[in-house]
Amino acid sequence: MALVINAKNTIAQPAHEFAGKWICATEDVGYAPSPLLRREFEVGAKLKSASLYVIGLGYQITHLNGRGINNNKLEQSFTKYDSRLAFNKYDVTAFLKAGTNCLGIELGNGWFNVQSRTIWNFDKIGWRRSPRLLLDLELEYADGKKEVISSDAQWKWASGGGQSNSLASGEIYDARKEQPGWNRPGFSDSEWKHALTTVSPGGILEEQRMPPVKAIRYMRPATFTRLKDQYYLYDMGQNFAGVVRLKIKGKVGDTVVLKYGERLNGDGNLDEKHNAGHMIGPETDPKFATDVYILSGKGSETYTPRFTYHGFRYVQVKVSGAIELSKSSLLGQFYSTDFTPVGSFKSSSRMLNMLNTAALQSYRSNYIGIPTDCPQREKMGWLADAHLLCELGLWTYDAASSYRKFLCDIRDVQLADGNLPGVAPTKGIGYSWIDPKDHDFGPAWGSALPLITWQVYLSTADKVILSENYVAVKRYVDFLVERAKRTGYLYTTGLDDFLSIEKTPKALTSTIFLFRNLQVLSRMSIALGKAEDGNNYRDLSIKVKEAFNKEFFDLSTGSYKIKTLTALGGTLVNNLCPESAKARVASDLAEGVRFRNYVPDFGVLGTKWVLSALSDNGYADEAFALLTNPKAGWGKWISEGATTLYEGWEPKDESLNHVFFGDFGAWCYRSLAGIKINEDYPGFESFKIVPVFPNALVWASAFHESPYGEIGVKWKRVKKGIELYVTIPAAVKAELGLAGYERQLAPGRHKILIK
Repeated sequence: MALVINAKNTIAQPAHEFAGKWICATEDVGYAPSPLLRREFEVGAKLKSASLYVIGLGYQITHLNGRGINNNKLEQSFTKYDSRLAFNKYDVTAFLKAGTNCLGIELGNGWFNVQSRTIWNFDKIGWRRSPRLLLDLELEYADGKKEVISSDAQWKWASGGGQSNSLASGEIYDARKEQPGWNRPGFSDSEWKHALTTVSPGGILEEQRMPPVKAIRYMRPATFTRLKDQYYLYDMGQNFAGVVRLKIKGKVGDTVVLKYGERLNGDGNLDEKHNAGHMIGPETDPKFATDVYILSGKGSETYTPRFTYHGFRYVQVKVSGAIELSKSSLLGQFYSTDFTPVGSFKSSSRMLNMLNTAALQSYRSNYIGIPTDCPQREKMGWLADAHLLCELGLWTYDAASSYRKFLCDIRDVQLADGNLPGVAPTKGIGYSWIDPKDHDFGPAWGSALPLITWQVYLSTADKVILSENYVAVKRYVDFLVERAKRTGYLYTTGLDDFLSIEKTPKALTSTIFLFRNLQVLSRMSIALGKAEDGNNYRDLSIKVKEAFNKEFFDLSTGSYKIKTLTALGGTLVNNLCPESAKARVASDLAEGVRFRNYVPDFGVLGTKWVLSALSDNGYADEAFALLTNPKAGWGKWISEGATTLYEGWEPKDESLNHVFFGDFGAWCYRSLAGIKINEDYPGFESFKIVPVFPNALVWASAFHESPYGEIGVKWKRVKKGIELYVTIPAAVKAELGLAGYERQLAPGRHKILIK
């Protein structure tokens, strides 16, 4: 079947037509307990197959005959619910038996019904409704007969142990109120109420085609301390996103309160205020990132929060009654989208390896269905964070389908004039930073739409991603151009090099992104056979480049007037610098790094540009020293015990698990390993190998599983020079680009001595 672009600018897929109706327990968005919904049904003999189509908003856990059908976490996908809804399809044949069967589904709030007040006011968002369910169970028998069990008013509901759930606040679970057997056949639901038929949130229904969220790692506490009577502190040894599993014994009504956090106070207790400032509530009720479990008193009990997650290293536990905890009472569960690894980088530098581990720890902590900023506070899809780390994600994981979904989210929040907010998904929230009248995060944030589209295409060669996003990208870039025309093709507003110590004018950074977007859109147009558009956007990029250099380039010195590392690095990496001036500008950049004693003072945008600008222009030693300096920046974080990346160079109240300083992980692939994607040949059909060799590094090794097969690069220092080992997959064109050693590399393995 041919794929067709539909009116909403998405690739039309054969869709499931639901026979079921939307149902809910109540329309009251303030109703706190998690609804349990159940339906018994008959299955005949000789069942051939059973397919379950389900969407439960905000989250759902589905059982058949008392068994959970999978171990996915936080299912359903977060979307702009009144624009797009993602349902899941499961093969549940093995869960059914001839005779009476039972479907049991528990619903949670998620992002659909935010009941906690936070600084971004998602409790007031326009799509908010009570949790609801849409479901079809399609049965097919050996004789060809088909039957459908659907969600309708015959379903019944009640509440159980789940008393409240919130992504920000946490979960309260009262095991005394459990209803044993509620999801099995034969349970008496005579006192349960019939479900209400209700309305759809409004979005188009599409099958989820990205990996689910899972517990990707389990970890035991590193240390366990009894602080005082009834208070305990667990140090998990690393910062991550997820929850803990509690195993405990006690009396009926005993309570365990789990508070999660990233740092401790001077007295050794959990710093509860560090992240709680992102909650809005009375000072007397600071509950944030807190799970509460009330015991049933029935022997050994196990509890894992179902409809929330936290960002944390420490868990402070308060117990009531005579409960005694041990180190084994808690087990950490690290949640992330369940990516398949496709790349790896290692080196002789312990510091560099630890930095890369921290970057991936933050990346995984901040990909819970969507790419987020931090897992403990906002948990929102900030666009700059997403595009700055997209390349690292695609080098390391098979993340293309997840980014494809996130691009849908971005398209869904685009305004009629083409402009974009700073976050997605959203509805009316996140379109301004400080001044509500200023709907302008600027191209440093909105560029997520063109840049993620292009990066996924470069990694996969899948033109569908271009087709899906072309109209939206064109509208956005046209919006930027119209604004820039008012100021001589300079884009003068928007957010700047966020969290920089030394400030770079926003007109400089915003115009860099405008130029890059025009280049990308020109290439997208040509790739899709739209040559006229391609030429037009190329011509516009030339005008922007001329205006940029007229404003910022100093003809008398042959370099740029603005000497920040972000400014110099951005002009080099994004090809705004005149060819004749590149050597001087690169020299100024390297001198600037040395003058600052290898202390990074740029922000998140400079993080993407400075290292590459140095290493691509003969200053690999400066780049490596800047990255690994143990007394400042990234290296200082590691030296002081960080296991993730931070939100600022010298964090005070900032998050301790932010990923947007982490592009150095991608730099390791493209510079230290030297795998250079050719933008004219996406999917690694043609590429160059041009590694750099910092003197402080003895060896480096990387591999990436491309669409054509594994690309491998390893180099190590030997007495005679540097031995370079390269693996080239079949059916590609590869070239060694090192000066003096240029050659074509045929598919296969190569060993080259660099003297």
